[in-house]
Amino acid sequence: MKTRDVGVALAAGLAVFLVVGALVTELALPYIAFSLFVGIPVGAIAGLTATAFVLLGLSDDLPTRRRRGAIAVGAFGIVFLLVFVVEAVILSTQNSVALPVAVIVGVFGAILAFLQTRG
Repeated sequence: MKTRDVGVALAAGLAVFLVVGALVTELALPYIAFSLFVGIPVGAIAGLTATAFVLLGLSDDLPTRRRRGAIAVGAFGIVFLLVFVVEAVILSTQNSVALPVAVIVGVFGAILAFLQTRG
């Protein structure tokens, strides 16, 4: 296990935690008064799952198809976090705009990484 693989897995987990947590919180808002208490645990479970998937998928002894998926999820995490930080922190864009834009750009990054990985 390389340090780079751990970093990619953590970036993917954090990105998935943010996206799933925000999505579940917003979807549960009309039905649950404190929807954040639902969004955070669901996002945490999704983030831990993504971290484990990427970390286990980047090992060398797995089939290429699983490795390609792990690389794509890891690329989504890195691209999402970079775009989100640039938009929210540097450009001071509202989170309601920065989050969807970062998700869209992250998905394109994941697709490109998936297609460029040999398999």
